[in-house]
Amino acid sequence: MTRYRLVVYPPGISESERRRVRVARGWPLWGALVWVTCEIFLNNLTGPWTAFAISTAACLGSGVVGFAKAGPPRTRVRTIAATVMAGHHDPISGAARDRLEGLAATLMEADDRLTSGHISAIQHEMVWWQVYDQMSPSAAPGMHPSGKGA
Repeated sequence: MTRYRLVVYPPGISESERRRVRVARGWPLWGALVWVTCEIFLNNLTGPWTAFAISTAACLGSGVVGFAKAGPPRTRVRTIAATVMAGHHDPISGAARDRLEGLAATLMEADDRLTSGHISAIQHEMVWWQVYDQMSPSAAPGMHPSGKGA
């Protein structure tokens, strides 16, 4: 089984905004790490229930801060995904993978052309907007209203 995923951040946001969105989107992983780390250290210093309460508060509090810092761009990230089983021909999964690969190729080509100076930053952002719009739940078959792939 091969899984494909394309994540496109809202065009026009700054690098620092994109970084904050990545932090918020990664919270399930790093939040769990915060919780486990707190549990390990606090169990040696306090009782188990106190350690549990402080660890949970630190985990949830850091998540709230991360989400608040990310702001509205966090909810505008678009993601599509496709899963293809090896040796099993499924036309729907294959079409989803082909669509995802086509959108990714468009973005990579635009990046290459921007780097080589063949297009301007404005033209690059226009391509980004086109791909972002093509990933809209209303424009994409198999997309859920949440913007997450099927």
